[in-house]
Amino acid sequence: MNRFRKKKEKRAMKKNVLKKFAAAALAAATVMSSMSVMAFAADAETGTTEEKGSVTITKYMSTSGTGDTLSTENYTGAAPTGEEYKLLKNVEFAYVKVGERVQVDTATSDSSQTEIQYTVTDENFLDAIGIEKAEVNKNFTQKTLNEKVSSSANKTKVINFVNTYKGANKESTDENGTASFTELDLNALYVFAETDATNAALASDGSKVNVTKVSVPFLVSLPFTGSDGTTVTNLRVYPKNSTGTESIDKNIIENNTKKKTTVANIGDTINYEVTYSVPVPENGLTELKIVDTMDKGLTFKNEASNITVINDKGAEGSEKKLTYNTEYTVSLDEAKNTVTIDFAKYLNSLQKNSTETFTITYTVKLNENAVLGQTGNKNKVYLEYQNYGEKEPKKTTDKDTTVFTYGIDLTKKGEGTDVLEGVKFELTDSENQPVKVQKNGTNEFYTPGGTSNEVTTATDGKIYIRGLKPGTYKLTETKTKAGYVLLKDPVEIMITQKEAESGIAEATVGRKPVTMQNDQKNSDSKTAEVPLTVVNSKGFDLPATGGRGIALFTIAGIAIVAAAGSLLFMRKRSK
Repeated sequence: MNRFRKKKEKRAMKKNVLKKFAAAALAAATVMSSMSVMAFAADAETGTTEEKGSVTITKYMSTSGTGDTLSTENYTGAAPTGEEYKLLKNVEFAYVKVGERVQVDTATSDSSQTEIQYTVTDENFLDAIGIEKAEVNKNFTQKTLNEKVSSSANKTKVINFVNTYKGANKESTDENGTASFTELDLNALYVFAETDATNAALASDGSKVNVTKVSVPFLVSLPFTGSDGTTVTNLRVYPKNSTGTESIDKNIIENNTKKKTTVANIGDTINYEVTYSVPVPENGLTELKIVDTMDKGLTFKNEASNITVINDKGAEGSEKKLTYNTEYTVSLDEAKNTVTIDFAKYLNSLQKNSTETFTITYTVKLNENAVLGQTGNKNKVYLEYQNYGEKEPKKTTDKDTTVFTYGIDLTKKGEGTDVLEGVKFELTDSENQPVKVQKNGTNEFYTPGGTSNEVTTATDGKIYIRGLKPGTYKLTETKTKAGYVLLKDPVEIMITQKEAESGIAEATVGRKPVTMQNDQKNSDSKTAEVPLTVVNSKGFDLPATGGRGIALFTIAGIAIVAAAGSLLFMRKRSK
């Protein structure tokens, strides 16, 4: 009995242990299950599977000429340094999602391998980078895609692709030169591009910048590991632009020296040099020309021998002389006296993403319509060009040069109020060399450039010489009106330009200062002419020596001879 009871108690104890163990196991399982749920919940709260990335672009200008580069600098943020880098605003960037990042098994019979690749889901993107559209939804390596996107041959196509399909995914750089893109899906593949730089301006002062080379497009897939080992989900990049500024300058060339002003005689040839630079963007130009408007006193000769055009950086990157009427044309509007040099035929030869420089030389003559004195004879030149896709051409401010010339206004007078017509002078320079002149078309005045140095007073007693550059001149009287005495000595006239830039001049006559007068034909132009009055006097009164006096002397002589004859006859008879 006791033995039976003990066995029963033993069985009960075992059953109780099993129950307790089962309860404990159930409790443990419950705890483990609870912990697992908590872990998943924590993952969900941290948003690991739903986390977003961002790309922040800071845009710089580079004047070094290598402006299509992209700097990530460990992908987290060291901006370019140096004075050549300046922040740009109003530059538009955009992106398009073109695929997904995937992990694929690339095992072979010899080895097993797992690697990251990218599934391209946009066939138009494939077309832009030179891959058949049929390859859509296939996987590509980072190396393959990166080489295709950054290729110079595909750069423009990729930019156009992004521009076409960007939709609302675009931002322009702000006052800090920055454009930010947030809420980017992780493990997605994006292509970014600079889509519009036409309104680019310096962030510092808002001054307009002409972009000649936009930055390269680039691919982004987040996250990834930076060089410092950190996981990067917020990327910072620093693309740069090459920029160029249009410019034009004009100078007069004398003895290999550039000048903004000069002096000349009417009839002289003036040598001009125009240099200009124009930024040529990615898509090229649709218009390029210079326009030179001259005063009426300047004459341009439109022929090949009178103009030379050099492109300092031609299509081959070397200096090139352009061919008249083949690579550029020249037109002359005689009514407006405007010369236009048009490079429409050369546009396809321009080097894109660069700044092209041209040097143009030609000659102009100072003609009889020249203005004397301070107003001078100007010609103004400007550059006009238009970028592809823009509605309006760009135009530079005028650059001008001035040619000054002067004159002599001589009045020949006799006694009282008489003016003497037909009095002749010879005009010579300081070396006593003839200054040859000619009458203008209407015989109003003399100008340099004739065959003789003789000048003659008109009916009003005037000798009007126009178009003399500063210097010393002499007028020697060679013939005067009957009864008047020739001048003993030449009249010396000295014209001196006091200020080259303004054209202010002063003069002396016989080494005595005189006040120069305004141009008679252009009354607003000052210090233009040397006024000079030359007075001739008549000879002294002399006793009459002809006519009646001679007759009286003759009669008296005859009477004396007759009286002497009579006296002699009477003496002979008395003998």
